Amino acid sequence: MNRVRNTGITYPQPYFSESEGLQKKAELDAYLDKKMEEWRRTVPFASHFTDSELDQAYYRRTLIEHVWRIRLSRVAQSKAIYKIAQISPKAAHDYALYQGEEMLHDKLFVADAEAAGVTEEEIRNTEPYLSTKLFIGFFYYALEHESPIAPVVSNYLVEYTQAKLQPGIVKSLQDKLGKEKVKGQAAHLHVDTTEDHSMEMWKILSQLIFSEEDFRSVFKYIDDVQDVLAMFFREIYEDTVM
Repeated sequence: MNRVRNTGITYPQPYFSESEGLQKKAELDAYLDKKMEEWRRTVPFASHFTDSELDQAYYRRTLIEHVWRIRLSRVAQSKAIYKIAQISPKAAHDYALYQGEEMLHDKLFVADAEAAGVTEEEIRNTEPYLSTKLFIGFFYYALEHESPIAPVVSNYLVEYTQAKLQPGIVKSLQDKLGKEKVKGQAAHLHVDTTEDHSMEMWKILSQLIFSEEDFRSVFKYIDDVQDVLAMFFREIYEDTVM
């Protein structure tokens, strides 16, 4: 008798074939497109960075929160790798490579924050919003009590929506502030788009889907993540604009 469990000793086959997976990804992308439109209609200042005028306090606080989200996420995502490794060694390997790049991207946003007049000391002395704490806490809850799919879905959502929205945002900020002051965000966008992180996330996510129920849960996690992120936008709007 061998009592060892949760070792990732097997290499489980994804539920969908490669061609089926592309069809399922298209379903998710269409759903995300609808969620982005819903976001635009219901979340205050959702499209602010492409508006003609830029609220400087809102912009600076957004950069601070981006830094905090990356710094807190890299700890939570490290736990996700540990949980995924117990299920699928290949998925854990691929996710670790992705996170190995992403977890250092706080430096890019720190550079832009400093260009906007925010010091590292100010970032460290600014407590993250409750929405950010809940966002990171959601990962820990899901990893312990539900599925490691949740943090992967979150990254899939972010990578897909950024590929759609971020080029316009970065261009708008460059026009308003000058390219030298948005170099970090431009570099982050370049990495995400040239390496097709949306597809990379799908390839990892698909390795963790073993049933139709798993696939349907992805849609629910998209809703959960968007709801928590919307809390952040409402929180920062009330803090810096109202």
